Amino acid sequence: MTQYNREELQMLNQCLFALFIVADFALLLFFLQSPYPWFALLGSGIGLAIIVLCWTGSKYILFIASLLVFSITHTLIYNWSEMIH
Repeated sequence: MTQYNREELQMLNQCLFALFIVADFALLLFFLQSPYPWFALLGSGIGLAIIVLCWTGSKYILFIASLLVFSITHTLIYNWSEMIH
């Protein structure tokens, strides 16, 4: 495996891991809470992004950006019915 392939797989794994974390937590909040706690999902995404940024610096910036984007996206998806009404 070349270095280029290894770097591509690492980037893909960072994006998918961020998606997995946010999607599972969003689904858990959706099933356990009656009114969807969108502040909890946004706050946990931002908090985890800050923690990872402080621990690793800019080494995992793709994971941090994906985490924030997926947190915002899942907040909009699960809270869409409340925003329209």
